[in-house]
Amino acid sequence: ISALALAVLGISYFVISHLLSNRVSYNLGKGKTAAYTEQTIITNEFLNGIRQIMIFGTSHRWLERFRIENRTHSSLFIKESVWLSIPKNVLEFSAIIVMLGFILVLKSSSPDKFSSALPTLGVYAMALIQLLPAIANVGRSRMQLMSSMPDAELVHHSLVGPIPQYEDGHKPMESFAQAISFEKLSFAHQGREPLLQNVNITFEKGKVTALVGPSGAGKTTIINLILGLFEPSGGQVTIDGQRLQDYKIDTWLRKIGFVSQEPFIYHATVADNIAFGRSDYPRETVIHAAKIANAHGFINELPQGYDTIVGEHGMKLSGGQQQRVAIARAIIDEPEILIFDEATSALDSISERLVQEAIETASKDRTVIIIAHRLSTIKHADKIIVFDDGKVVEQGTHQELLSNRGQYSRQASAST
Repeated sequence: ISALALAVLGISYFVISHLLSNRVSYNLGKGKTAAYTEQTIITNEFLNGIRQIMIFGTSHRWLERFRIENRTHSSLFIKESVWLSIPKNVLEFSAIIVMLGFILVLKSSSPDKFSSALPTLGVYAMALIQLLPAIANVGRSRMQLMSSMPDAELVHHSLVGPIPQYEDGHKPMESFAQAISFEKLSFAHQGREPLLQNVNITFEKGKVTALVGPSGAGKTTIINLILGLFEPSGGQVTIDGQRLQDYKIDTWLRKIGFVSQEPFIYHATVADNIAFGRSDYPRETVIHAAKIANAHGFINELPQGYDTIVGEHGMKLSGGQQQRVAIARAIIDEPEILIFDEATSALDSISERLVQEAIETASKDRTVIIIAHRLSTIKHADKIIVFDDGKVVEQGTHQELLSNRGQYSRQASAST
């Protein structure tokens, strides 16, 4: 009877801990994860935008948002601590009730045998006392595990969730010989309006092609499709007549050097930023790339030259210097194709001239694709493609487009 009572007690305990785990701990953990995620977002926003936040005097808004989420997180943490103590207390209380009930039943039903049964009851009581902490920890551990499950689910979703990129092909890219072509290509994010519609354009090997048009016209989407970050909704991108999807994406990306509007400069030396985590480059190769990028001069003027730590986000370098480091990084692999996405748009006239000289030097004997708003950056391109509302509206050289008196001509007139 004692063993049966203990078995019933154990089963009841595990049922209770199971229900608490699934219905309480998991939901509390989900709330904690959401609050902590929001705290992280607010902190990153504050640190990244601290300059403007201080200028506009709105720091109290971010601090109040953080306080609200912190209170939510703290409240859920306290609730979780209270619930975690329940299984142990319930188990101990139930064990006491069971033992007392068993003693009362035994005494009332067999008073003459009660004294002789006391040693046996003592054995059961000691066994129960020894087992209770271990049993209680099992339930507590399960609740803690279920509380952590939302964090694990979030990490799992981030690691295996869908990423908008090509599935890797089977064919290695040996060389780029003729052209990159967009054939009747359309693109739209899922559930949204098309960004590109029926685009037919060609980027010829050894030529400089510029993409122009208003913001949102689809220029950066074109670059993302070339880089394999997006997959066309219709039509296809071909390399020398072969679908881009058929190539192994890593072998294709080795052919490309990319410079964005806001270069990623991290807390390391100038040489490390140029090599960008690729430690097999000798210093001579790094210096050669810096010279082509018109960066060698200012690097030598830094306190430790190429071994100077540039600070977080490259804070010790000007915008023009950061862009020239990014250009050196893009060409250190000797890519066949260079892509410049608004590389000079955020620079002053002096920095723009220095970066433009670096672009011109780096572009020699390469296929170049440039996105730019400033005509000084693109007027010497071999071909200029004008986009508007996801469509190609004009193509030609600078002089041809000026004589057409179309959108490009109007843009050129407005900028002079």
